[in-house]
Amino acid sequence: MKKLITKIKNFTQKWDDTKASIKWMGLISKPFKKYMYIILLINIVSLVISYASTIAGKYVVDFATRGEISAKLVIIMASTSAVSILFGIFTKIMSDYIGESFTFSIRADIYNCVQRTTWRNITRFHSGDIVTRLTNDISTLSNNLISMIPNLIIVIARLAISFGILFYFDKPLAVFALVLGPIGASFSILFRKKYKEYQTKLLESESEYRSFMQESMSNITVVKTFQQEDQGNEYIREIKKRRLKIINANSRITATMSALSKLVYSLGYVAAFCWGTYRLSIGDITYGTLTIFITLVSQVQGSVSSLVHVVPGCYTTLISANRIREIADLEFEDYSDVKSEIKHVGLEIDDVSFTYETEEVLRDVSLVVKPGEKIGIVGSSGAGKTTLIRLLLSLVKPDKGELFYCDENGNKEAISTNSRRLITYVPQGNTLFSGTIEKNLRTGKPDATAEEMWNALEMAGAADFVKKTPEGLKSNLSEHAGGLSEGQAQRISIARALLRDKPVLILDEATSALDEKTESVVLQRIVENYDKTFFIITHRRSMLKYCDRVLEIGDDGKVSIRDIVETFA
Repeated sequence: MKKLITKIKNFTQKWDDTKASIKWMGLISKPFKKYMYIILLINIVSLVISYASTIAGKYVVDFATRGEISAKLVIIMASTSAVSILFGIFTKIMSDYIGESFTFSIRADIYNCVQRTTWRNITRFHSGDIVTRLTNDISTLSNNLISMIPNLIIVIARLAISFGILFYFDKPLAVFALVLGPIGASFSILFRKKYKEYQTKLLESESEYRSFMQESMSNITVVKTFQQEDQGNEYIREIKKRRLKIINANSRITATMSALSKLVYSLGYVAAFCWGTYRLSIGDITYGTLTIFITLVSQVQGSVSSLVHVVPGCYTTLISANRIREIADLEFEDYSDVKSEIKHVGLEIDDVSFTYETEEVLRDVSLVVKPGEKIGIVGSSGAGKTTLIRLLLSLVKPDKGELFYCDENGNKEAISTNSRRLITYVPQGNTLFSGTIEKNLRTGKPDATAEEMWNALEMAGAADFVKKTPEGLKSNLSEHAGGLSEGQAQRISIARALLRDKPVLILDEATSALDEKTESVVLQRIVENYDKTFFIITHRRSMLKYCDRVLEIGDDGKVSIRDIVETFA
């Protein structure tokens, strides 16, 4: 009984997911429906013309058997064929254009979802998996939606028209041809579960492959220095073996389904041919009628065959739609309730605790930072320094307690997505984008002048080496700032943050790749010229002299803060 209840629940859930996916696909395709209707209309007109040509062909044959030639009918056949070809060209061009527009429209929407969703939600997915969904899955979905639905309507129309004409000439044959359709279609239904299972596995293996390749390319230095080339190649071969196994299994099912369907259709065609020749032999029909019999039986069976192939296409589309919806349905960050700009910002943390899974990282933290204070943050690796920064950036929410940004007048604003407008941040590692140095700096301030950019580079200790590059600000950087040292990349990142010029500056090990002398020069310039509140995470005790107070996070998640004089006492 429990198994039955579980099966019913699973079926209900799947059916609800299917309905939700169909409704979602209807919503995203709504802006393109008018173009789809135009393509559909053209296809229907082309279909009617092709049947006119077929019927004209019947009479051409009948005239020929009587020793006559109808130039008018020949012209009609030639004209309708030419028009049908022209319509086909126009439909192809329009379908390609609409398909590409539709594909990038969905990609833009889902990319926006990736950007807008909460940090904890999106980091559950591997970046390679997200890229696969943004490329393969969206291409599959858009291509099928643009082509499958109009084609399905055309196939049904072709089936109805073919059956109608065939029924007019020979009722038993029309019924016989139509009955064979469901028999052929039943084979696709028998294998639907396995087909869907293998299609899902193929998409998952594609995500696995992309994820591995993306990580390998991003960490090519580690791959080379740890001599992981052979292991990487072996892993790719393992993915290939698993993927080929899935493809072979899927191909066997598809081939079997197709062979059985074709067998039924072939038997139907032979039966129709024999029936037609029999009636021709007894004088019931003409040669022209036999010709149209054979053509229309092929049309009926071809239409049913097309309907059979729609079933696997529907499964593939639904699988891709479900994978895309996993991203689209993620909770968005709240961007409402935008506050006015605050020029002098401090921080207040009131009894905050935070837990990752089951590990408590911060415990009962309370802290007040005055506007303009410089706070050093120290602690052992994994103690919770980065977690505290994520709380300040509103990337994660505390389990309990509250965090506020406040000004000297006692006004408070709860830390939220919108409070990021008050912050500029330099994370650990190399965070530059490919493109010019200027493009990277404009990430901090899109309308920055050349003078402002050079001033920021000077303050960050980067102006000298940028001036020595052949093109200065226009110098191109490859992925991960190839061509620059880690220290040079960090200084450009600091310049980018200074250009943003917000009330709060957060440096998360932002000078770790610099030697102590260069680091001291950079921090000294920032302290002297940057009258904002800033937090600096560092493992170098010597750098704390530029701070007013030091916040230390213990291994137990407790936080203590002391004056800088006490730190160096």
